[in-house]
Amino acid sequence: MNFGHLFGVSLVPFATAWMARTHMAAVPVAIYAAIFVCVDLAYLVFERQVHAQADKTQIPERVRRAAHVRSLATLAIFLCATAVAVFLPWASFVLICCALIPYLTPELAIDLGSGSNLSINLKQSSCKGK
Repeated sequence: MNFGHLFGVSLVPFATAWMARTHMAAVPVAIYAAIFVCVDLAYLVFERQVHAQADKTQIPERVRRAAHVRSLATLAIFLCATAVAVFLPWASFVLICCALIPYLTPELAIDLGSGSNLSINLKQSSCKGK
C-alpha cells in the first residue's frame, strides 16, 4: 500500500504545474483534489496496517483514534474540494490547503496521548535536527 501512496504523491507536482499553467481552471483543480482523495485513501489503509502491527503500549488508543479521525476529516474535505472545484476552483484550493494544515505538525495528534513515551521521543527527535 505504501507504493500506492507514493505513486499518488508523485502525481501532485504534475497536477500543481497544470493548475498553475491554466491559472486555476476548474478541471485541473478538480483533478488535483481527486489526487489528494486517492492519496488520503491510500494513507488510511497504510495507517490502519501500521496501527494493526504496532504495539498497543507504544501508540495509545487515544492517539490512534485521533489520527484516524484526522484522516477521515481530511478525506471528507478533499471530497468536498473535488466537488466544489467545478464551480469555485479557488475555494476548492483553499479547502485543500486547510485540510493539509493538521499534517504540518503531527506532534499535536501525538500529544493527545499525554504520558506516552512516544510523545516524548518524537519531541526529542524533532529537536535533534535543529
